[in-house]
Amino acid sequence: MFFLILITCLRIISCFFSKIKYDSYNSHSNSANNQQSKAGRRLDSQTLLTAYLKGRRDFALHNLNFLNLQGSELSETNFHSAQLQSTNLQGANLHNSDFGRASLTRANLRDANLSKAYFNHADLEGADLRGADLSYAHLSNANLRGANLCGANLTGAKILDEQLALAKTNWMTVRPNGKRGLL
Repeated sequence: MFFLILITCLRIISCFFSKIKYDSYNSHSNSANNQQSKAGRRLDSQTLLTAYLKGRRDFALHNLNFLNLQGSELSETNFHSAQLQSTNLQGANLHNSDFGRASLTRANLRDANLSKAYFNHADLEGADLRGADLSYAHLSNANLRGANLCGANLTGAKILDEQLALAKTNWMTVRPNGKRGLL
């Protein structure tokens, strides 16, 4: 009889610890899934603009590839590590926005207001920045290979000559020192 009670107690304890281990595993797994879903969360143009109008300013880690946000008001927005490949932001107001570590390859940023924007470690390869206002923007370590900066205003921008040498510029490009011209 004693052994029967002992075996029953051990089974109960074993089931109890198995349940705790299972719940702990599931909560960790759900937490990882939530982080992964945020990292790859896809938004459409209308959802993003509606959220912005309602006061949301954080779109970090979101997939915003191929959206049409031409002429949109998106100043002071966090796009840190977001995917914005081939996104149309032509003429958009993105003043003081954070694009740190974001992917903007082949994005259309023509005539956009990017003054005081943060692009540290951003990938702007092949981006169209013609006529963009990048005054006082922070472009340290940004990849500008093949980016078109013709006619862009870079007055006061934090950018190296080596970075500018990888981009396309022309006599209309305003350099960080405020003067027009090529390198």
